[in-house]
Amino acid sequence: MAMQYNKLFEPVLLTAAAATILTVPAAVASMLLRNGILRLTNTSAAAVAVTLYSVPLAGANGVTNNFFPAKSISANDYVDVQVPMMKAGDFLQGFASTANVVNVQAISGAYYS
Repeated sequence: MAMQYNKLFEPVLLTAAAATILTVPAAVASMLLRNGILRLTNTSAAAVAVTLYSVPLAGANGVTNNFFPAKSISANDYVDVQVPMMKAGDFLQGFASTANVVNVQAISGAYYS
């Protein structure tokens, strides 16, 4: 099994509607994202709820793939979140109750094939 270390994605601000943050590369059909950890940082002066989804290839976000359901992040604080294992073509989506105040950064994670 080969392991590939790449930066998973550039930091991004969450919008108020679900948007894709990361798509697991599909160049190798057996590709897996494992041990993913995200940092969600609320830069506003008020608490903000964040929702994250681990969506299967060709799927849609919903209750079956929601792994961070409208969790509140306190003002000027951060939360580290573990990402479920994802396969080639799966994608990570998220949104916040207030747009453009919560940034998402990859802290850890590796692609395995």
